Amino acid sequence: MNTDHVYDLVHNRNCQEAKRWYEDAEAERWSQNPAGWKLIGGLIGACFAVAGQESQWPTVTDAYAAIRNQPNGDCKYVAGRRTLEQLAEFRIAHPKGKVRVRPASRSVQACPPGIKGMTPETAAPEESVYVHGTWPSEVTIHLDGQPVPVVPAENFPLCCHNTNVKFKVPKDTPDGQVRVTLRTRTITLDAGLLTISRS
Repeated sequence: MNTDHVYDLVHNRNCQEAKRWYEDAEAERWSQNPAGWKLIGGLIGACFAVAGQESQWPTVTDAYAAIRNQPNGDCKYVAGRRTLEQLAEFRIAHPKGKVRVRPASRSVQACPPGIKGMTPETAAPEESVYVHGTWPSEVTIHLDGQPVPVVPAENFPLCCHNTNVKFKVPKDTPDGQVRVTLRTRTITLDAGLLTISRS
């Protein structure tokens, strides 16, 4: 588990679940990416603070103070740091001010969607297949346009950045090639051709 999925939980205003993942993170993970995890802690504090928990504002400003000189990182870090900066600086300038969060336009995404790969690329019916990539919300999976069930994976939530989605090849799928696509509410991603072989 890494910071990517916790960013997505905060983005979706799922504050409590984000806090649970954050608190369950192992110390080793934190030491590998201290700025990323400090940012996440600040964003979780902000998630609660803008919902009315005033006691969380020091978490926001303290986290920003800790990372203010570390502007660089991946797409999620940069977007999250920008949000934390805006919240922290507003709060410092207006200690009694209220913050209202508006949803971003659907066209605004911190990380562009795309497929990184599929493993394996050849599978028999009832075998598991993973698609790796980034998508803006939970996906449905389709083989040649026909939906197949998503198999939940404990370590990889169904959304959004640098994640995996898992499915099993239906047992009645004939040998040959099928096109795998992932669909969200707004986009369709082509994962490529999967070869079905019983041999």
